[in-house]
Amino acid sequence: MEKIYKNGYDFFFWPYEPQTKIKHFVFKEYFDKWVTIVGKWNDLNYFDCFAGSGAYIENDAIYYGSPLLAAEVIEKNKENLDRKVTIVLIEQDKNNIENISKLFKHRGLKTEPIIIEGSFDAEINKLLDGTKGNLKPTFFFIDPFGFKIKFQTLQRIMAIPKSEILLNFMFTQVNRFLIDELEDTLNDLFGCKDWKDLKTLSGTEREQGIVNLYRTKLKEFSKFVFPYRLSFSDRDRTYYYLFHLTNNLKGCSIMKSAFAKFNYGKVEFSGPKHGHLGFFDHKDFKANEIKKFFLKKYKGQSKSYEAVLTENIDEEPFLESDIYRTLQEMENNEVKIRRHPELTPKGRKRKSIKLDDEISFKGD
Repeated sequence: MEKIYKNGYDFFFWPYEPQTKIKHFVFKEYFDKWVTIVGKWNDLNYFDCFAGSGAYIENDAIYYGSPLLAAEVIEKNKENLDRKVTIVLIEQDKNNIENISKLFKHRGLKTEPIIIEGSFDAEINKLLDGTKGNLKPTFFFIDPFGFKIKFQTLQRIMAIPKSEILLNFMFTQVNRFLIDELEDTLNDLFGCKDWKDLKTLSGTEREQGIVNLYRTKLKEFSKFVFPYRLSFSDRDRTYYYLFHLTNNLKGCSIMKSAFAKFNYGKVEFSGPKHGHLGFFDHKDFKANEIKKFFLKKYKGQSKSYEAVLTENIDEEPFLESDIYRTLQEMENNEVKIRRHPELTPKGRKRKSIKLDDEISFKGD
């Protein structure tokens, strides 16, 4: 990565790509909520597994990377948290480590990270061996340049209660190097040899095959797995996918909302040069799409609202807010909603939809 130096600063920067910018926006938005919700009852860890340089520049504007963003979130919430949040940074490059140390001092951050010089896989497994996986709830941000990520390591991480992973799956490189010469690396990545069946595919079919196989394997140990597609900024071609792994329904829902917040309500990033639907057009389009989808999928069935969310939140591109609003619009026509309890504490008929409420979909 190109190092950029700027007068008046004793640290260097990396160039800031649009994909990296939205990745950081989403990360900070979600991590802020994760800290406040999970940290209400637990001490926490944050592991930045490929910490990088810590600073970026775009047209002379300065931005900071995930290690600094995480520290800012923690310090912002410190007064409202009774729990301790520990930051652990893993980085192989000594120059990057030195740079990050300068950045924490430059920003005046009181949070002191634990910095480990070494490779992500070796250091994480060493830690998990030493603690036998008995860690506080931990958020792992795994953002490598390549794809030497081991399936078994991710599986060990997700065995830590209330822990989550945000993983950069470098699709462009995986797609390019889906070859027998890298068999061991690819077996480690996918946790199987089924990737070999995808080598003869091409185009969209090949991309969908790679992403679906990886997601299917991750679902073996993570209840909710949703991939966010990010394209190159200047063309409609996939750059990489951000995979979010969590065992918490609310966590999956909040992450989707965080991504959509910075991306025109969508859960894939097509780049700033591509056209987008207007906000209201997009909302109406989603409502009609969801309505048709539910009437087909749940025709004549009854499901709790929690079941509807659980079965769709990481399977479909719809946000929880879209699902909620659409079900309210469908009430009394296409669906009936039996609320538990039916009345509010003030004795009024409840209009909100809660997890225990029963949704009955119209049949023939």
